Amino acid sequence: MKIQIYAVRKKQVWEWRLTVHAQIDRQYWFEHYAADAGLVLFEPFISLGQGTRLLEELRKKPVNAGANVNESHLLVQLQRAAASYGLANITDPRTTTFTYEDWCRTKVPGLKLHTGVYIKLVEACRGRALLVEELQQLIEAVGDDLVGVDVLWPAYLQLAHLNGDVSLTNGLRIREHREWRRGFRRVERYTCKRCGSGGERMFWTDCLSCGQACPYCEECLTLGRVRSCSLLVVGGTGEVASDGVEDLSGYIEPWGLSDAQTQASLEGLTYIQSSPPSPRKFLIWAVTGAGKTEMIFPFIHYTAARGGRVLIATPRKDVVLELQPRIQRAFAGYSVVTLYGGSEQRWEQGQITIATTHQLLRFHQAFDLVIIDEIDAFPYHNNPMLSYAAEQVCKPSGTNILLSATPPTAIRRAAERGRLPHVRVPVRYHKHPLPVPQLISTPTVRKFITTQTIPLSIKSRLFVSIERGAQVFLFVPNIQLVEPMVSLLRNKLHENQMTAIRVEGTSSKDSSRTEKVQLFRNRDIRILVTTTILERGVTVPQSDVFILDADSKLFDEAALVQMAGRAGRSKDDPFGKVYLAAAEITKSQKEAVRQIRTMNRIARKQGFLQGGVS
Repeated sequence: MKIQIYAVRKKQVWEWRLTVHAQIDRQYWFEHYAADAGLVLFEPFISLGQGTRLLEELRKKPVNAGANVNESHLLVQLQRAAASYGLANITDPRTTTFTYEDWCRTKVPGLKLHTGVYIKLVEACRGRALLVEELQQLIEAVGDDLVGVDVLWPAYLQLAHLNGDVSLTNGLRIREHREWRRGFRRVERYTCKRCGSGGERMFWTDCLSCGQACPYCEECLTLGRVRSCSLLVVGGTGEVASDGVEDLSGYIEPWGLSDAQTQASLEGLTYIQSSPPSPRKFLIWAVTGAGKTEMIFPFIHYTAARGGRVLIATPRKDVVLELQPRIQRAFAGYSVVTLYGGSEQRWEQGQITIATTHQLLRFHQAFDLVIIDEIDAFPYHNNPMLSYAAEQVCKPSGTNILLSATPPTAIRRAAERGRLPHVRVPVRYHKHPLPVPQLISTPTVRKFITTQTIPLSIKSRLFVSIERGAQVFLFVPNIQLVEPMVSLLRNKLHENQMTAIRVEGTSSKDSSRTEKVQLFRNRDIRILVTTTILERGVTVPQSDVFILDADSKLFDEAALVQMAGRAGRSKDDPFGKVYLAAAEITKSQKEAVRQIRTMNRIARKQGFLQGGVS
């Protein structure tokens, strides 16, 4: 993106600025300050990245509008700033001076920008962080309300920038430091302003705007190329004022929550209503099957009723599509927008937005309440880009609600040590204890397959599950083990005259996974061999869980707890069985069992259980 640098005099002070549409700046300053304003515009046009760097240097030394300050002084200051950065293409800039008298005398007609269109554009940009290509798509999507903006968008944006309604910045942040290992030479570090990724994710190519090698961010490339010279349009926040303290019970009663859910929702609402210092984060640490979705309804209700905007972010598209009708039914009076790759509502604004975590990169301080579901799940877990995006989309006065049954270690420790406000929900909605896994000593799955035998300790328990009518999740650590295990199970069931029991397998590489999961839910499939792809998000009312090779390094504590969480979710079958079958007992297995027992103990102590703890 090409821009111009200029200096503007406002009464007795000079200020350095950049513009994407100089005519708007002249019109703006002379209409606001009349004869108290003066402009010196510099040519040639330069890239936005170069202009941003120059501006940072020029603003370090404010220029007073004394009698000795003129074009020459400003020109020298610009040349020195350019030389300090090695910007050879502007070592000999040209200047044009504009005074109020000249502006009145020439009678140059100002651009006729329509107020209604301006307001619509500002509103459409509110809370977003967009590249030029995305802005143009937004303008096209809005349609007739932004007539003429497709041609005059630089003028409208520059005016909005001068008014403080949007911010115009470049795509990469540059930080310089002296590297002592290199003789204290100046070293530049680039960081993406959209996703927060650093130097290791920067890729250098020749750039038409800069006329030289220029980096772009590879981490968020799928959403558009962010260069140092890319224009990033950041909309305003639209903060919602607080109404003070009020009774919160009215936001909880309509949802029919259990005692444990009510307590968690009340604590979360109290936190949202309060004004703690930033960062405003609250963790809901709830066991699998606790009904986390129902617990966030009061938060959504409270925020939306005040005119605030709510974001529910989840790692997977299928969860977005599953949540949409539930949220739409529960909040029929509010607009609900769903965002994911290929979404038709990509440029719509709603009071409630449900999105995959990658979609957060197109927003900036847009939401009063941000709910991040499954913070321990791929791709959110261990992804600094998405963590950065989640923090950026929340308004400074807003709140981040984190949801997880198995919080990552750092978050769990912060909660346990009192550094992260949180509430535990140790019981499921049906008030029965979580099934505690049983440890079984068995050979490896590869030995099962090689010898074409299933140990009696597994086979006998598997037959008990079949006889009691349960659906069976059978987890293995690797995709390569799925089909061989399916074949082995089919053979053994055939030998035992159980040919009516259908066995299938699925994984992340299975194009028919969705159909198989639905058949499993419908009881057409009784045993489903799978990987951790189904460790969460799938609820089957009557089910048992077998985890083979539970000592695999691919099964950490969180994965084991999530897989175990597939059993006992229904009030009609709350005592489903969970078996951890392995040649060795690992720390992950011990910790998973300990975590489940701890939640049951807390639930019993708090009086939430109606059954005994196993």
